[in-house]
Amino acid sequence: MSQPHPFALADAEPIHAQAREWIAWLASGAADEAGLGEFERWLQRPGHRRAFEHERQLWRSLGPRPGHRSTASTLPPRQRRRSRWRPALAAAAVLLLALASPEAWLRLRADHRSAHAAETVALPDGSRAVLDADSAIAIRYDRDQRRVELLRGRVWFEVAADPARRFAVVAGDGVIEDISTAFAVADEDGRIETAVSQGRVRVAATADGGWTYLDAGQRAEYGPGRSVARLDDVPADGVGGWRQGELLLENAAVDVAVRQLARYRAGPILIRGDLAGLPKVSAALRIGRPEQALDALAASAGLSVTRLPLGVAIVRPAAPAASAR
Repeated sequence: MSQPHPFALADAEPIHAQAREWIAWLASGAADEAGLGEFERWLQRPGHRRAFEHERQLWRSLGPRPGHRSTASTLPPRQRRRSRWRPALAAAAVLLLALASPEAWLRLRADHRSAHAAETVALPDGSRAVLDADSAIAIRYDRDQRRVELLRGRVWFEVAADPARRFAVVAGDGVIEDISTAFAVADEDGRIETAVSQGRVRVAATADGGWTYLDAGQRAEYGPGRSVARLDDVPADGVGGWRQGELLLENAAVDVAVRQLARYRAGPILIRGDLAGLPKVSAALRIGRPEQALDALAASAGLSVTRLPLGVAIVRPAAPAASAR
């Protein structure tokens, strides 16, 4: 029997207790679309978002880094007491959330998330962040530093000057620091890429690693266990082209191109068959019209597309045309 969401039980409790109930429900692994809708409506009520943010900060302080494995042999009980949580219980629950329900864990960690289109966010210092579709960030500002954590996807930053606090983006195991710039950072399955559209940044593959400096039009990447590597330069005004509604593919593997395009569709794209043998593609796709973009990609890459109800699209290599007799 699935664990019910706490909407029906919450109204009689103090708001902070309600917030903890919602966090526990998200952590239970029982989150469903109906319950998530109720959760979003609960957040809109007066004082609720502030209470949730307060409790979420507590969970952040207790939570593990994503990807860490638990050595615990037991999980917290599904039936929760309505008393004040002990830190050990909260830590165990947030670990369960990170491992068993990545989407719910992302909801708790993220300060800003985008759905199927780019979203512009004004940061507390006057900087600007443009999140590509299906992207998320967390903000870590204090009197000494400005830090943004890239949780998913890719983001373009236009940084406001602040000589007293350097602006840093934490992505994967590394960090990208601003030196009066506009730049983009992308996480593609653990491969972190940085491209500069204005000014200069410095990039390190680990928190204590050596720095690689990049100027306008320059790119670099790093990943788990790999140091920073320079990539081919690009036109500076083309960095973050998705901000203008265009997905630029340059000699891209077809499966990578399909996954990138999938972020702009409301329904999922399922890949069937092996796309590795298809020639790489170069194209400019209008992501504001994702269905037409998918058809254009299919035509240029040699794919067939089958559309099903609920927005599902199945992509596979096109069958070779029968030879004429």
